[in-house]
Amino acid sequence: MPTATPRQEGKEVQPRSGSELAPKEIFDAVKFDTPNYSLRMNDLAAACIRPQIGTLEARIAIYNERYAAIVERISGCAHLDVPAISPRVRPVCDSLQFNLLNFNGAQVDEFLASCKRRGMPVGLFGSTENARNFVNWKYSPNAEPLPRTAALIAAAIDVRLPLQFEDEDFPAMADVILAAIDDAVAVA
Repeated sequence: MPTATPRQEGKEVQPRSGSELAPKEIFDAVKFDTPNYSLRMNDLAAACIRPQIGTLEARIAIYNERYAAIVERISGCAHLDVPAISPRVRPVCDSLQFNLLNFNGAQVDEFLASCKRRGMPVGLFGSTENARNFVNWKYSPNAEPLPRTAALIAAAIDVRLPLQFEDEDFPAMADVILAAIDDAVAVA
């Protein structure tokens, strides 16, 4: 039975061997053409997760304590802003988002490179590789330019806060962020 071949930039993506593509090639071929439906749950995932339900509250507490500690450590920096969490939501802070303030493109690039050099790559919402960047959404093209949105995500940073890390890793992560900001500010 023939298999469907994903299309990329109007061309079919050719299988590596036989009739199957490697998973990364499949996702790279469709990530900007297909909305993210986050269909991560299946029977196997549910079976693995079910025993962990009893640990959810403890995990949430750990995430939120670590988030609060890292935010407190970086909060005095004049070059970033961590948006306040709405009191209408109950957060599970498994990631940290913040905005670099008054950074030009070269400074944002230096911030990203500096974090990566220090062993802590971070995400940029405005990246051409980020599926959350609206300009990458080929499935939902914009009717008109969105310059204010583009400006906001051009310096919006996403940092994963893995549960598997140790508590002492989070001050080190804050230090990397602050050092990378210092490196970026030095770029004129």
